[in-house]
Amino acid sequence: MIALALAFTLFRPPPTQGPYARDFEAYYAGGAVWNAGGDPWSRDVWRVERTVGGVDSSRDELLPYVGPAAALPLFGALARLPQPLAVRVWCGLLAAAFGALIVAALRLARTYRIGALLGAMLLGIAAGPTTSDFALGQVALLSTAGFAGALFAYDRKRPLAGAFATLLAGAQPNLAVALLARMRDGLALRSAVAGGAAFALLTLLAGGGFAGFARYLHVLGEHGRAERFVTIQHTPGAIAWSFGAPEGLASAITLACALAAVVSVVVVTVRARLNALDGTLLALAALPLAIPFFHEHDFVVELIPLVIVAVRASGAARALAGVAAVLILVDWLGLAQRTPAQPQIASLALALACAFVAAGRGARATRADLAPFAALLVLFGAAVPLARAFPAPTWPDALPAGYRAPANADASALWGDEQRAAGLEARVPAWGALRALPLAGCVVLGVALVRCRRSESRRTA
Repeated sequence: MIALALAFTLFRPPPTQGPYARDFEAYYAGGAVWNAGGDPWSRDVWRVERTVGGVDSSRDELLPYVGPAAALPLFGALARLPQPLAVRVWCGLLAAAFGALIVAALRLARTYRIGALLGAMLLGIAAGPTTSDFALGQVALLSTAGFAGALFAYDRKRPLAGAFATLLAGAQPNLAVALLARMRDGLALRSAVAGGAAFALLTLLAGGGFAGFARYLHVLGEHGRAERFVTIQHTPGAIAWSFGAPEGLASAITLACALAAVVSVVVVTVRARLNALDGTLLALAALPLAIPFFHEHDFVVELIPLVIVAVRASGAARALAGVAAVLILVDWLGLAQRTPAQPQIASLALALACAFVAAGRGARATRADLAPFAALLVLFGAAVPLARAFPAPTWPDALPAGYRAPANADASALWGDEQRAAGLEARVPAWGALRALPLAGCVVLGVALVRCRRSESRRTA
């Protein structure tokens, strides 16, 4: 608790440029353009964004809306409010989503202990992806709450709740795709189909029918190409690019890692005889390696398996899970992008290691509980000097004064040009190394999940 308090008081860095909840700015603008009958995936969103307090309208710093059409009715409703009020309402929704995520994960772990609840809450609050989600106003937190709620509803045989939670998870489709691993019984399949049908209907109604959906798929492709190698991408291909891999090889690495992740999940699930929940948790651990678009704030989805394994695991599985927690949940790239925030990041890291231990079974601490602290000592000893030697830029702070994008560029091309102008497409191996840590943590988490399952099977045999 002391480390957490220090992180948000004494070690809190100076505020960054621009408005609070920067990503919500794009959701709000997309909803406003949609309300007016315009194209929310176009450059029209800049006309709204430039009016938001804190935005530097003397240069182009458009943040494109790339969310699904199914989310537009929600963002359109928020866009009818004054922007400062809409931000408060949105942050309230995210806070509720965070609480629901933690409670659902604990119920899936079959625990009602107050100590586990407090530990899990502190783990989530101290996690870098969670703080990023709140600071950016990121929909990933809402989607993750939907994912956790869907798993809980499927587990408790509640089809209507499962359908609604599935729909909510679809707010961030690149995270919701891991629900496919849970489709191993009729009720889960029916709930997911109902939620998916509602998502499809909203997509068609809000997005202009099949023609609008085809255009959205085109926009997704263009945005993915514009951003695939920039520093904010935590994917194997983007990391390989940082280390100097040519474009073709970096793309091939992305594809190879995706195929390896999917095959590994299927094979391990079968060979280790994982049940429906554990198989899905393994799929979540592999998700960042399997999809071509993943940001630091998207790692919030790993809170689901990490909270569950923090409660359930013991012995070697617990040690591995503790190491995975600090690898995944610490904002390692932030050490380079926000050097004044390094003391805060370190304090949050210490707090989450303590929270992981506290979320355990309530028994006396064991040697396994030392693992996250030892990992932090080693990792910070290497990462902090690396980050100080190779500081990384941030968008939009690093954009040149008076920056103007090409007049004929669409929103995706403009976004890619902004990233290049800010220096975020530079090949710096140090940045790639920092981004590789959470991916390594996902591999360690996968091993921990399997070992935990095997230990539990031996105890009940």
